Amino acid sequence: MSAESGTAEDTPERAGLGLSGSPTWALFCDWCVATERSALPAAASTLARFLDAHPAPASTQRRRVADIDTVHRRSGLAEPGHTVAIRLAVDERRRDRAALVRAAAETIIESIPTHGWPSGLFGRRDAMILTLIASGMTSTEITALQRGDIAVDNSDLVVSGEHRIAGTLFGDRPAYEPVAIHRRWAELQSLLDGAATSRMVADALDPNRTPAPNSSAPVYQLPAAYASEPLLVRIDRWGHTPWAPEPLSSRSAGTLTRAHLTGQPPTRRDRTAQPESGSGPDPVAPHDLVLDPSYYAHGIAARRDAHDRLSDMGGQLDDIDNSIDALLRRLDDIVGNAEAS
Repeated sequence: MSAESGTAEDTPERAGLGLSGSPTWALFCDWCVATERSALPAAASTLARFLDAHPAPASTQRRRVADIDTVHRRSGLAEPGHTVAIRLAVDERRRDRAALVRAAAETIIESIPTHGWPSGLFGRRDAMILTLIASGMTSTEITALQRGDIAVDNSDLVVSGEHRIAGTLFGDRPAYEPVAIHRRWAELQSLLDGAATSRMVADALDPNRTPAPNSSAPVYQLPAAYASEPLLVRIDRWGHTPWAPEPLSSRSAGTLTRAHLTGQPPTRRDRTAQPESGSGPDPVAPHDLVLDPSYYAHGIAARRDAHDRLSDMGGQLDDIDNSIDALLRRLDDIVGNAEAS
């Protein structure tokens, strides 16, 4: 039997879908049986190993991926070929582009600021963008990511459970390994989760207060409540993020990437979020404040109560306008009667 003749006995997967005539699917099922892997559903790692075990021109590999994806789609299952690793394996153009981005990023990643207000805020996010793009992902893919899609496995980042970003993505730079880059951005996001003020964020980004990055430090654990929030968020020019985090657009992510890679990143002058000295009493530093653990919930409750109390304010103002109109009419009547007499 030739490699893709499809003459092997039908497996339940082939018989159930009427696909015994597909050479690619027959070959894939036979290989999965031989290697004791599941063909339906197939994991992306299984498909990647199958392609590696059966070398062929890129056009043939793309056809194989398309055929296997079709079987999964007809079965109502996730398509294993729709992962970054598989697309890189079968798309030479995309693979070459990722290699060029990675090579360029190696020379500029250390120049992206990680401290200072607000440049450190933008810099930490932009470094995360550059890391994902250099790993082979597209702007559309990275802006769709949620915070819970990122996991850490030893020195590697794992995206969506399948796409692995090696710790050596940018060479031997311990402070700029993907895990360290993600940690710095995740720590800022965790600070913003607590409704931090600009002064608090500026204090956290102060290079004289923040310890140097340490790749062996424990990784921030994301609370489940924030797992569905966007990984990459919009930041306005003053360094503020929306009350409800809004995802960065794919167009903005692409623009930022090109700006960094061409040596023309946005320039942002650092400033202080504290009042200037001599303008009044010395401000209390954020780290000296002791806040009620429930201050955020109390604030939300107060706003909700105010909303309830003021919900009928429009009607009350209308009643006042009607009363004023009635008084004016009565006044006109009184004046008219006095003149008549």
